[in-house]
Amino acid sequence: MDERLKESLDRIFHPSSAAIVGVSERMDNPGTLFLRAYGDMGFQGGLYPVNPRHGEILGRRCYPDLASLPEIPDLVILAVPPASVPPLVRECAALGVRGCIVNTAGFSETGREEGKVLEEEIRRAIQGSALRLVGPNCMGVYSSRGRIALFAGMFPTEGSAGMISQSGSLSSIAYVTGLERGLLFDKIVSSGNELDLNCADYLEYMSEDPRISLVLAYLEEIRDARRFLRVACEMRGRKPLIVLKTGLTASGKRAASSHTAALGGDAEILVGAARQAGMIMVRDLAQMLDCAAALYHLPACTGKRVAIVSAPGGLAVNCADAVEWYGLELAPLGEETRSELASFLPSEGTSFANPVDLGFGAVVAGNYRKTLEILDRDPDVDILMTVGSAPASRDGDIGLIAAITQEMLEARDSLSKPLVSVLFPSAFTAPHAAKLHAAGIPAYLTPTSACFALRAYHDFQLLSRGC
Repeated sequence: MDERLKESLDRIFHPSSAAIVGVSERMDNPGTLFLRAYGDMGFQGGLYPVNPRHGEILGRRCYPDLASLPEIPDLVILAVPPASVPPLVRECAALGVRGCIVNTAGFSETGREEGKVLEEEIRRAIQGSALRLVGPNCMGVYSSRGRIALFAGMFPTEGSAGMISQSGSLSSIAYVTGLERGLLFDKIVSSGNELDLNCADYLEYMSEDPRISLVLAYLEEIRDARRFLRVACEMRGRKPLIVLKTGLTASGKRAASSHTAALGGDAEILVGAARQAGMIMVRDLAQMLDCAAALYHLPACTGKRVAIVSAPGGLAVNCADAVEWYGLELAPLGEETRSELASFLPSEGTSFANPVDLGFGAVVAGNYRKTLEILDRDPDVDILMTVGSAPASRDGDIGLIAAITQEMLEARDSLSKPLVSVLFPSAFTAPHAAKLHAAGIPAYLTPTSACFALRAYHDFQLLSRGC
């Protein structure tokens, strides 16, 4: 990666000082929200609110302009009206600021000529300078170690996931949902219109960052597509890249152009090139996070033979179908494995084939854990999957789900193979799914979502071994 570009991105993601232009005493003011967000994150450097009409905001001294600051900040955040952005960007460039986040919307994404003219003024303002710009029309940057955030209420997670998003709302949803699933981020960038820095820049930066183990990307347009694909090819088999590319249909293209001024390319060419580069292509944010949970949490495994453990038999049959639909295989259980299961499970109402239906044997303490441990030892099994459902009543099955969850948690450390769970959603199962996520056991809402994620996980494992 170009050293000057890397240095600028380092300053943006790990600033030693930051100025926020456009703060006010209104707590819903975008600039003030950034000031709160950086405070919530425990930002350690100089943090300077800028507004000539105020002496203090949120307990911090307020400065009249950038030239009055006690130091040249690494990063400047602009949350001001669109017409004020170009002169402020020129001032940042003249002062020697290295990074600027333009939160303001109202540029080319509006489709109006005045917005396009303002954007061109910004482009001219940074030409020939060392200043690099995030946005405009963006929420900015989250950096766990840099202690900077997209919005108030975020906190450092010390995770290893990275995300590039041309939608600010999707980046914030991914962060919050990631917390629920144990998927923790090190860096997120809401890139907006990408007037200067673009998705290829961010991808190359994250691909070379040793702290990041996988990258998620929500893209309406791939600017500098050749370089993006080159970097993706270099990541192939080394770091998973999960891409949600929108604007692939006529309706999607129209929506994207009004959101970030994006122009989508030919769908078949884009998707074909992406898959050749080893990207994992998904259709929505749920699929993206499903795949990310598997790739983030599960240990390495090249096989695709799945063993299913269930108490309700019908749900297990649905899982068996999903396994085959997504190109995985039901593991053939060996005679030794079946004999071990038969030694402690009741003979009636159970099945020792795959799926393994515990029937009433599931209510006996220790049976679920013992079953998982036996399947884990079977050399013909690569992946373990459990199936549970919402209870029919508050006072019966709910205790069973709690017990099964606890046995999965107890078994986890003794298992050598990947373990996932399918817990059909309800107010009763949600707390148990949260416990599994926190322990690094991905819990999915449906058999199809689990198997889609497992197929993506399996394909990446093959790529990582050069297959």
